[in-house]
Amino acid sequence: MYLEDILSVCLQGLSSRYPNHVIDINKEIVDVTVGDLCGWKADELIDSLSEHAPAFLQKRVRMSISSDESGIYLLEVSEKTPAFWLHCLGKIPPCHEHTQPKKQAQAQKKASLSYN
Repeated sequence: MYLEDILSVCLQGLSSRYPNHVIDINKEIVDVTVGDLCGWKADELIDSLSEHAPAFLQKRVRMSISSDESGIYLLEVSEKTPAFWLHCLGKIPPCHEHTQPKKQAQAQKKASLSYN
């Protein structure tokens, strides 16, 4: 699979085509802080970047998925070193729950508002 577009579109395509994917962030290329660098799902990463660095989702990238190497390359920085390593073929590392604490906090807030 090969796609050159903005980051948000590539992440949505990854999620649609490979629902069991995992994304790791290359801190040498990606200069935004989103917390943990490993074990992301595309939807979680989109949510986190939307909150912390929305302009980053509009950056031009190239996503390449093959049996040799899978990654998303930030075109303005490097076309040889991936900004995001993608695990979607073969053995896939475990995914971490990056949005779970946020969802729990929202549920608790909603519950406390309904009691008042």
